[in-house]
Amino acid sequence: AVDKEQAERVQKTALPLFKGILDRCNFDIDHSARLEKKLNWAANLLEIGTRISHSDFHKHGAYILDNADLPGFSMSELHRLSQLILGHRGKLKKLELELRNHEFMIQLLSLRIAAILCHARRDPDMRGISLKSAEGTQSGFVIQCKKSWVIQWPQSAHLLREECIAWQKTP
Repeated sequence: AVDKEQAERVQKTALPLFKGILDRCNFDIDHSARLEKKLNWAANLLEIGTRISHSDFHKHGAYILDNADLPGFSMSELHRLSQLILGHRGKLKKLELELRNHEFMIQLLSLRIAAILCHARRDPDMRGISLKSAEGTQSGFVIQCKKSWVIQWPQSAHLLREECIAWQKTP
């Protein structure tokens, strides 16, 4: 009963953000494809917890994935997906250990930003916004928005500022 249109919207938004960062990493093509596939699964499963609770759906979705026996998925894959679902909103402190994994961090960052940009449940305007690795750092990122984009989408801009603050508080 997941909103398939919203899941597809988040997926289509997260993937280019992820690829923009991934292109600067030195992963082989097969490994990159596996990371993208897992990000797509997470985007499609993002709202499975809404059937239980609207306010804490990310926690319920993570619980479902951690306790489900889904054919074709290993327990470690399900746990990784559950952590992406859990972390796509709320404080990052709950995932401090997982964030030490660079791959997980860029998947989560892409998913969180995509969820923010799709918060109004419509296709986001991606013109005028970009996510890139910060020059000279391994784990720093910069999100850039044109002034005209910020003026046109003030709520999204506010949520992105809040997201930047959340990441700055994270080691």
